[in-house]
Amino acid sequence: MLRTYLSALLLLVACTPEGELEVRIYGEAFIEEGIPASEFADGWALQFDSFLVNLGNVIVGPSRMNGAGLDESPFHVYDLTRPSMGLGQQVDEGPVNVGFYGSVFWIAPDAEPVASDVSEADLARIRDGGLALYVAGSASKAGVTKRFAWGFATKTSYGNCEVETEVTSAAPASVEFTIHGDHLFYDDLFSETPSVRFDLIAQADVDGDGEITQAELLAVDLRPLTNYQVGSTGIVDLWHFIEYQTGTLGHVNGEGHCENTAEP
Repeated sequence: MLRTYLSALLLLVACTPEGELEVRIYGEAFIEEGIPASEFADGWALQFDSFLVNLGNVIVGPSRMNGAGLDESPFHVYDLTRPSMGLGQQVDEGPVNVGFYGSVFWIAPDAEPVASDVSEADLARIRDGGLALYVAGSASKAGVTKRFAWGFATKTSYGNCEVETEVTSAAPASVEFTIHGDHLFYDDLFSETPSVRFDLIAQADVDGDGEITQAELLAVDLRPLTNYQVGSTGIVDLWHFIEYQTGTLGHVNGEGHCENTAEP
């Protein structure tokens, strides 16, 4: 049965269903299993212990949607580190008419999110902290380990995605909201070929306690650097640089880009 926050899907199609559509969210192997050293330009390897996403205002309907009228949809919290064998976690499923389906979704704070197989403690962390995203884990290189636990209250909408899903009567179809965790560690906000790096983040641990905090990232001045370019955003520190990247995590069906609007 369709959950309430996707009930709009049935309002967008005729009364007679002709196919099955499933909606899932997936953090890929980088979030479930970790980002290997081969992906980092500076040789770090990273493991996520927690990757909590507050997903809501979801609609999947015929043609591309612009997000209008979705602000009353409830939010659900998912931990994308849960092993899924490549399947991700189910958001919803239901009968729909055959055709092409576009997507809109938000990752944002919400006062009353619902748990989706996360602990009460994790749900409270998102709810009480007013967070859209919480990531915790560690990165290691040459016998050195640095830990992090960061919460972000950014509001990001994803819509007009370039990939649509075709529903036919021959077999069930699937829409996947794909979350790219490696984007948090990109070294450029606008390059089409950024590198994934952790050295600068590790160097932010000036007290040497092995924990990289928001305060330490705020103290890192990006302006003298040749990489970590910020365009016209006005960002000058590493915390707000990473925070900006949280608005780029969402895709559809793997690499399908969406138009996104992010607010701090």
